[in-house]
Amino acid sequence: WLSALESTKWLQHLSVLLKSALLVVHAVDRDQRPVLVHCSDGWDRTPQIVALAKLLLDPYYRTTEGFQVLVEMEWLDFGHKFADRCGHGENSDDLNERCPVFLQWLDCVHQLQRQFPCSFEFNEAFLV
Repeated sequence: WLSALESTKWLQHLSVLLKSALLVVHAVDRDQRPVLVHCSDGWDRTPQIVALAKLLLDPYYRTTEGFQVLVEMEWLDFGHKFADRCGHGENSDDLNERCPVFLQWLDCVHQLQRQFPCSFEFNEAFLV
């Protein structure tokens, strides 16, 4: 089971996402530079990185209300393809459309929340 999990490279993906968000945070906060984040199509990596960076930069997004605003702003308003990515949409047979993008992001949030529980107004139960 563990080797099957490792073969998904799940933890490597999370690591890359967190490192990318930190690059954005350092550029904005430390270096006072503007940042443009855009993956090849703007649907998947873009909201992951931007939403993580906002979560790290602004404590408002670590409140219950702020987190809800963040999900709405970065995921819903930008039209993330939840149905396609979860395999419930019109293209549910197309495996190329499936990707646990939102779940990866939630796992990153969970990892941050576990490391810095006092920095978040919500806990693991809220994420579930």
